[in-house]
Amino acid sequence: MSKKTQEKLRHHRTIEEFQTFANEFKSESDRAAVILGTAQLDLLLFQLLDSTLLPVTNGKDELLEGDSPLATFSARINACYRLGLIEAEFARALHLVRRIRNSFAHEVSSATLDAGAHRDRVRELVAPFAGNWGLREMLEQFFDNDESTGARFRACIALMSIRLDSVIQDSKRFSDEHAATMLPPDPDETDTAE
Repeated sequence: MSKKTQEKLRHHRTIEEFQTFANEFKSESDRAAVILGTAQLDLLLFQLLDSTLLPVTNGKDELLEGDSPLATFSARINACYRLGLIEAEFARALHLVRRIRNSFAHEVSSATLDAGAHRDRVRELVAPFAGNWGLREMLEQFFDNDESTGARFRACIALMSIRLDSVIQDSKRFSDEHAATMLPPDPDETDTAE
């Protein structure tokens, strides 16, 4: 692995952790790579929301877990975008991954990323990464210069995972410092404070 790649990945997670993830991920079937890659991104979005929203005080997160409003991959993508945690292009790419996952989940025969609509969606997913150092390095270092649709999909999932991991590391929790109180301030108390 080049020094440049090591330096750029060092901030996000240890090189060894990432190499383990990439090695396991690249040996999976297309179906497993799609399902596992999407699960990884979904978990990272959960962690991003969990690290920025006010903490849960009762032990059960009624917003992010179970049948809650932000328990789906789609809802988490939309929430992260609307909260300004990810940009529109990132949300669009995540929704493409979600659509690929949904298609794979409903196909009974062996699904491959090299066929029809899957291939077209992967091309659309990869397009913003074209010319980016990360995609080139990822394909070269972790996917043995494999230029197949499957390798490009896996590289994009890995790059989005790295980026989300970085955003989580740099995230700041919202504060309730300026939250609206239930009752308006007592005018007598505000007059004495001045």
